[in-house]
Amino acid sequence: MIARHFAANFVNFLIVIFVIIAGLVYWAKNQYQNEGPLKSDVNFEVKKGDRFRNVSYELEKLGIINNSTIFNVWARYAKKDNKLKFGNYLIPSKSSMLDVLALITSGKSINEQITFPEGFTSYQIVERLKSNLELEGNIGPMPIEGSLAPNTYSYQKGDTRRSILKKMSLIQDDILDNAWKLRSKDLPFDTKKDAIIIASIIEKETSQTNELKLVSGVIMNRLRSGIPLGMDSTIVYEFTDGNPKNMRSIKQSDLEKNTRYNTRKFLGLPPSAISNPGKLSIEAALNPEKTDFLYFVADGTGGHIFSKTLSEHNKNVTKWRKIEINKKNKSRP
Repeated sequence: MIARHFAANFVNFLIVIFVIIAGLVYWAKNQYQNEGPLKSDVNFEVKKGDRFRNVSYELEKLGIINNSTIFNVWARYAKKDNKLKFGNYLIPSKSSMLDVLALITSGKSINEQITFPEGFTSYQIVERLKSNLELEGNIGPMPIEGSLAPNTYSYQKGDTRRSILKKMSLIQDDILDNAWKLRSKDLPFDTKKDAIIIASIIEKETSQTNELKLVSGVIMNRLRSGIPLGMDSTIVYEFTDGNPKNMRSIKQSDLEKNTRYNTRKFLGLPPSAISNPGKLSIEAALNPEKTDFLYFVADGTGGHIFSKTLSEHNKNVTKWRKIEINKKNKSRP
């Protein structure tokens, strides 16, 4: 009789325990799946090396989740407590713990962006990468001038600087390969290296999209005619070495130097590119406009005046010098 009474009480006890546990599980599951306390979208960073438990505490501390213990238990149950992905995440308001866990283990962090304008030298690109503290790692050797595609690139915090350089190099190779297939048949050069050198000069000589192919046409005419290119941008590159901090006016001594970058003195192309040209300049180098122009000079408005003869060119240079003098006079107090 006593044994039977004890057994009945024990069964009742187990039932109560089961009900309590089931209730707790049901409550915890609701807590896990229901809307969270976050009132507005917020950025949350998971750093490299962070442990899941520490991330859970931080999420609760910031009011993103209600209960770090429940979050940890369900993450362990779902076998996601060891799948944390570092990065910067945008967590929407009212996200449930289920939503938050899915996000921080997905690796779908916020993409940041970094921009390299057309015509940036490799030095400028490297310096911009170095100054970005969200990126990691060393650069290594200076990239070959002209080998990088200027553009806006997406990255995630913690990405390496070399990974962006690799992406830029692959894209530039692809742009050049595609443009090379569609090149004009009568070009006065026959290598992709020469194409990049010419494109880099075009990029530095004009910022006007509608002038790219025309400047390219002038360069082709000079190469065919055996006339020095006479491009000041190549001379500037030689004494700045791609670093704009070294920029100054061209001196007479620069024009007398025996260097292949002195295209006023020596025939042909300089030994290397002088910038990293964009897609349009590469296409212009390989598909120049057919023209009789041999000269061009700035017109004072950002564009250029083109001419066929030296006498016409000299007249245009005189006009440009007057414009420059007027600008200096107006800028004086």
